[in-house]
Amino acid sequence: MAPQELILSACSSDPSSSSSRQQSTPSIHLHDLLTSGSVQSFKNSASSLNSLGYVQSQNGQGGGLFAVQEGKAILNVWAWQKDQMHTKIHLPEKMSCFSVSPNGLWAVAGSPNGQIYLWEIASGLLLSSFTAHYRSLTSLTFTPDSQILISTSLDSSTHIFLVSRLIDPEDPATAGKPYGSLTDHTLAVRGVGLGKMAGSMGGRIWTFSDDGTVKMWSLHPPFTLISTFTLPSGSSPNNISIDPMERFFYVSTIQGEVYYIPLFRRKNLNSNLTETNDSYESSINESSLISNKIEGSVISINEKEKDKKIKITSMTLSISSTNLILGFSNGQINLYSLPSHQHLRTLSSHSNSITHLSTLLKPLDLIKSNNSNGGAGGGGNNGNGKLLEEYSIFEIKSFERIKSQNVKLNHNITIKLSQNTNYNNTLSTNLLLNKLDELRPKSIKSIGSNGNTQNIEQNQLEALLEENKRLRTSLEKASKINEKMWNGIIDMKLDNGES
Repeated sequence: MAPQELILSACSSDPSSSSSRQQSTPSIHLHDLLTSGSVQSFKNSASSLNSLGYVQSQNGQGGGLFAVQEGKAILNVWAWQKDQMHTKIHLPEKMSCFSVSPNGLWAVAGSPNGQIYLWEIASGLLLSSFTAHYRSLTSLTFTPDSQILISTSLDSSTHIFLVSRLIDPEDPATAGKPYGSLTDHTLAVRGVGLGKMAGSMGGRIWTFSDDGTVKMWSLHPPFTLISTFTLPSGSSPNNISIDPMERFFYVSTIQGEVYYIPLFRRKNLNSNLTETNDSYESSINESSLISNKIEGSVISINEKEKDKKIKITSMTLSISSTNLILGFSNGQINLYSLPSHQHLRTLSSHSNSITHLSTLLKPLDLIKSNNSNGGAGGGGNNGNGKLLEEYSIFEIKSFERIKSQNVKLNHNITIKLSQNTNYNNTLSTNLLLNKLDELRPKSIKSIGSNGNTQNIEQNQLEALLEENKRLRTSLEKASKINEKMWNGIIDMKLDNGES
């Protein structure tokens, strides 16, 4: 079965931003990207911007959703295998942003007073807590390899942290010190954009700010500024979506405009030559800080919608960059085809402002909702019953509010093993027995002819016993000779001493 791509969306609880249609319970929804059919919903959850994260199922352990309850110091957790909430976790304080690492090991939250909290999900230990900014944090983002954490704030700065140094700092006095800082913006930084190539080995990142600019930086020390993209006067970017291959990116603004910015351009060829798709060159020179002015939006909210004060609140690209997905303050989600930017469909599952949009492959252990209305690969619960047995629900403990004095002594991780007895007892046991057979010594066969066989093993044993007897005799003779020589030397010394 082909992989199924889903749209993950969440909304706020603010009724002032909703449309006049009937109010619905704030929930997290999963829709099929191709058919727009509902796949699953996780109810009674309202979250603010940049306050939701998810973990894919991997290595036999199930994943799930993490969402900070809007206006409360509570973290709601759902498992893919359950349509009911898995657990609630109390946080140290109300948080302005939240994120989980792609590898499912770390959870991080930022507070309005600039504090960052880093937990280990499996044990609930608070591994690091420090003041990173002097104003409220706006976003926290992990790189795809989970090695780097990037924070943005209203104080116009962006900090880069190595996760390894936060977990186990070399010097406690420098714990929480940024690996690097990006400080070229003049107003609040609202978030960052990352491609699939960004990580501890380098790559590029994009930051967007209320100063009307998008800046592209190198993620390799010393984190140089590569280029600045300037939006039209009066525009304030609020979302950015980077093509996974970093060929282009989209920027949306509070004013209801979406801009397309290509990072490559065609070569200027002679008129007698035919342009081909291979004739590209980079339009960005890392050694020059050239400002690129952006003009002309590709998607714009019409005047009628502007009169209703409808704004773009969220934006994301599909995994293959064939669809652009926009979320609005009235709870609607629009899908656009790329590169034509033609409007395809509208999703209306939410009634409040959309605060989160992302796309992901359907988790293998995702349970089907009872009210789901189709979608490729939807299937029933019976179809993925075996997968639900093979993937155990992940264990999660309450997060610490205060950092322990001795983290190593309090480090206690539990893993819930799968209960699939057929899988464990049949497949795993057979594999183990096959490996033991390979280690078992081969039996020695006797050889001979006409029924007169000789037991080689018995002959080898007799030869070893005979050699052992011979060696013992030689050792006894050598010991007697050595004792005789030693006694002779002692007698000689005594005779010389008396004379």
